[in-house]
Amino acid sequence: SQGFDVYKRRVDASTLAVGKYKTDTLGGGVKFGYPLNETDSISYGLIVEDVTLELFSSSPTRFIEFQQQFGDKYKYGAGNMGWLRDRRDSALLPTKGTLTRAGGELAGGDLKYYRLNVFHQWLYPLSRTMTLSLRGDFGYVGGYHGDPVPFFKNFYAGGPDSVRGYEAFSLGPQDQFGNVLGGTRKVTGSAEVLFPVPGAQNEKSLRLAAFVDTGQVYGAGEQLALSGLRYSAGVGIAWTSPFGPLRVSFAQPLNEKKGFDKVERIQFTFGSSF
Repeated sequence: SQGFDVYKRRVDASTLAVGKYKTDTLGGGVKFGYPLNETDSISYGLIVEDVTLELFSSSPTRFIEFQQQFGDKYKYGAGNMGWLRDRRDSALLPTKGTLTRAGGELAGGDLKYYRLNVFHQWLYPLSRTMTLSLRGDFGYVGGYHGDPVPFFKNFYAGGPDSVRGYEAFSLGPQDQFGNVLGGTRKVTGSAEVLFPVPGAQNEKSLRLAAFVDTGQVYGAGEQLALSGLRYSAGVGIAWTSPFGPLRVSFAQPLNEKKGFDKVERIQFTFGSSF
């Protein structure tokens, strides 16, 4: 496969748990994919971006120091490469098999950083109607040539796609005002049992889940300690609708840090990234 992207993107983080900032990006790139066999494929590509950063008087000091040192306009290019192994029995409603993704990105120009990410999911049928799903996700980003990681390239965790029960992007280091700064390392995981909705066993696109999530984001120089992980448990319902996947979950944090963590017990998502 081969393709190209041309885009103009505006990110406004001022309404999130993340420290306040805005970016305007004009970019484009090319991408290629190649199947190695029935289950394995590789992808690679190049992008170029022109980024304008906007900060506020209430933005974290770390963000302001980055802007003072490197300015508020950046032109850079990045190359990326990934590997995918998909041995699940179904891409939409899997009940057994494994899914592994590994990728890396190297950027140069006004922004210099590298990023690595590994994701693995294991599915096992407990019975004809029940499936156990275990997944883990690890990410690392670092700067080179003495440059720090741009804060808007940091990892974030929390929310319906990582650690449910905590507000989206809310886990990890914070400043003295409670603004989330993101981190250079991310660890998340989940154990989930999937089963049909009572009374609708033949409707395979509708499934309930009981889950336990865990995860955390760590800043540069911060020890990657398991004691810092946050945990949550809950139940959810997923519907693979004709318009895309829809999920609703109710989760209870198990070890929230009072006055520090931002809790959000009911979460809703529609659609998926690809």
